[in-house]
Amino acid sequence: MANYNFETTVKFKNRGDMDKAEDWIQANIKGLWALEFIGMQEQMSVDTGMRSQVLLVLFKFGRKEDFERFCHEYVQGKPALPQTKPQAKPAPKKSKGLLGWLFS
Repeated sequence: MANYNFETTVKFKNRGDMDKAEDWIQANIKGLWALEFIGMQEQMSVDTGMRSQVLLVLFKFGRKEDFERFCHEYVQGKPALPQTKPQAKPAPKKSKGLLGWLFS
């Protein structure tokens, strides 16, 4: 049995939105992941007062990095986080040697 340590529940307006999320995961996630359909829920819009059905889907991830990337990029719609690389140290200054010291 796979070990999924990170879970999040997402609401979708239709099946197409859920399929887009699954496609995004397949293209961007490196580790283990799973999708579990929880059910449907009726939700009332505050603005219009209209009722609509939403799909509740549980996403499970095996890696913390994948979970955070999904929440940040797909759910919140923010751009990808820049990958920070440590700054390279400048090369140490070479000594001139005997001839370089004489001719300077």
